[in-house]
Amino acid sequence: MRAAYHSFRDYQVRRRAERNLAAMEDALLKDIGISRSEIGLVVRGLRRGQEDKVG
Repeated sequence: MRAAYHSFRDYQVRRRAERNLAAMEDALLKDIGISRSEIGLVVRGLRRGQEDKVG
């Protein structure tokens, strides 16, 4: 039961981070060094090119 709770909580945190980053203007994203298309990767802690290895 704890594992399920932690998994769900982690999912909620990642989704919130994605929403917050997606709400930022492109110029601000550029200032912090990411593009809009990289938001999902950044939230999961990946770099471009690693998405193929995750699945």
